[in-house]
Amino acid sequence: MIVLIAAIIAVVLFAGMSVFQLLLVLGLPFGRLAYGGKYEKLPSKMKIISLIGIVIFIFTSLSVLERAEIIIIFNNLMFVMVVVWIIAVYLTFITIMNAISKSKWEKLIMTPISLTLAICCFIVVIVT
Repeated sequence: MIVLIAAIIAVVLFAGMSVFQLLLVLGLPFGRLAYGGKYEKLPSKMKIISLIGIVIFIFTSLSVLERAEIIIIFNNLMFVMVVVWIIAVYLTFITIMNAISKSKWEKLIMTPISLTLAICCFIVVIVT
């Protein structure tokens, strides 16, 4: 049950982050919450990175759901396990980066989101 809850929380947060990245790509002024808070609106190069982020969030969501045995997409347990481990470790690093960011908003909003995602991914990959 804990794995199911963690997977659902992770997928909801990844979906929210995908929407957020899409809003950045569309030019909305939420840049202070991302990439160190350097830009109000993202330059073209950073918009490409946000688009890549959306693809990664979707791929990661599918991997988390498969590792939690909710869906089968890749049908490769070892592959999915490695992907979720990598994402969990990466999110731990991102949590640290958000916590030390110069952007007040990135610290306040993105740190708890990335920490929650990291915890959920660790639960999914370890408890399953």
